[in-house]
Amino acid sequence: MSTEALQAMVTDIDVLIDLWVARFGNEWVDLIVIEEEPFFMTAYKRLKKDGALEMHYLTDRAKLVCRMAE
Repeated sequence: MSTEALQAMVTDIDVLIDLWVARFGNEWVDLIVIEEEPFFMTAYKRLKKDGALEMHYLTDRAKLVCRMAE
């Protein structure tokens, strides 16, 4: 596991939310973009587990996207 991923494992969930919003805002983000960044991939897993992210499957593009839950 990379150093970035380890940092996301120990970072407080409220801080992860702030970092997510700073990086992606409240826009829909393609999961492929998230997978390219180890820190945010781990943050994604934690935020999803915590119910902080909305998930949507775009059938017309066959891709999964997510955003911070409103």
